[in-house]
Parts: sequence; C-alpha cells; structure tokens
Amino acid sequence: MRRKVVFLGTWCAVAVLAAYVAAPAQAAENPWYGTWKMDLAKSHLTGTTFTYSKEANGLDQFSDGATSYTFTANGIDYPVTGGATESWVFTGPNTWKVTDKQNGTVISTSDVKLSPNCKTMTTVTTGTRPDGSAIHDEETYTKVKSDGCLEGTWKSVKVNSNAPNTFVISAGSAPDTWKWDIPDEKESVEGKLDGSDLPVTGSTVPSGLTVAFKMDGARKVDVTVKLNGKTISEGNDVLAANGKSFTGTSWTPGKENEKTTAVYVKQK
Repeated sequence: MRRKVVFLGTWCAVAVLAAYVAAPAQAAENPWYGTWKMDLAKSHLTGTTFTYSKEANGLDQFSDGATSYTFTANGIDYPVTGGATESWVFTGPNTWKVTDKQNGTVISTSDVKLSPNCKTMTTVTTGTRPDGSAIHDEETYTKVKSDGCLEGTWKSVKVNSNAPNTFVISAGSAPDTWKWDIPDEKESVEGKLDGSDLPVTGSTVPSGLTVAFKMDGARKVDVTVKLNGKTISEGNDVLAANGKSFTGTSWTPGKENEKTTAVYVKQK
C-alpha cells in the first residue's frame, strides 16, 4: 500500500507530470500552454497491485514491481529510496500508523486497517502539502493472493483524494523548452521534448527523480519516469483533436496489464 502512496505528495504530482506533453508549436499557438485539471469522473486510477511478503530475517518487504523496501512495525524509519523513509507502529489489531518522510521531514501519515478476515485494506492519509493545503486521501484495496494477513498481493479498487490535480504549462526559460508547474506541491520540470531525462525539482521530491518526454507522432508523446536511473513508470499521452483535453496512460514496467488512465481538461 504505502510505496504506492509514499510519493503521493510528490508521486501523485509526478504522475501528473508524466501525463501532459504534446506536439511542439509556436508559443502563441501552443494548445498545451495554460492550466489543466484532472477529470476524476473520466479517469481510471485503480487496478494496480503490490505485494507484502515476510523475509527470512523477520522483516516485511513491500514491492510493486518498481520499488522494493523492507520494514517492521517498531517505529523506526526504514530507508525506501531517493531520501524517503517509512516507519510503522501498531495501533491495534491489524491496524498501523505509517509515517512517510522525505529527507527527515514528515510528508504524510496514514492509518492502515485490515478487515477481520484480512481480505480488505483501507488507508486514510493526511498531511500538509508544500503550499500549506491539507492532504486527505482514502484508498481501498482487496487481496487477490494471500500469504498471511498483511502478507499477500493487494489490488487497488477505490481512490478518493482532495488533491487539486491542477498544473500549469508555460514556455521554458530557454528556446524550445517547456516548463510544467504544480502549484500545490511547488514542483516543476523544465526542458525539451527530446527524450532526455529532466530532473523534477521541489522540496519534497525524491532525489534522482526524472521525467523524459519523446514525441511519437503529431499528438502522442511517450513518457518515462526514472528514479536514480531506474525506470519506475512508462506511458504515453494523447491530445484530443479539439485540443481541449488529453488522456495520459501509464504503467509500471512489466505490468502493462495494470494501466491507469487520467483525463485532463484545459481550464484556461
């Protein structure tokens, strides 16, 4: 559950950054410059899976196919990647409090609860975004393969978030470059759409996080997200013929059957 959400101040934002590029155009005519907002009703953000397993040393391991880390519920901050850590503590039978940090700063806390039969997991995540707005995310997962209570493979079936899911695209500071800003996360990416790895900047961004955009036809762009050089997300973005919306599709490498889609509508 958590590694899917650990970057969800930053990571949800990166998912946004990984979903919005189209054919280059002159600045005055570029239909991508402006403010965009996700249409949650038209998006499909569930269906992804992750696994918890018990290691020989007694620690639990999380893996979603792109990220893997170990932990146990003793309140200690365990390293994840890119300067991120996570700690777990028991708060009751089959319930935990999970704290995510980036470079020692608390990003969010989550209340994790399993149903008595260990077949359903619910999480409520709270915190404060870099712009000062409150985080409140609720997610539900069902178990698709069991190796214990927490241990097994879980599938996302419901997501509710109060995130603005809004970003701004404008001309970059250098010729032929674009800039993408996420105001509530205070994150940005700037560069060319030539397939090069562009660093994501922001106070809560994991170190080594990059996004690459590469043109694939008139209205399609291939997108690759990497962490310290390792690909953690792939996808593509398709601009609608009228230029008023686009659909971003993404997946974890090796999990092309678990694609998520996000539809964005131009605000201004």
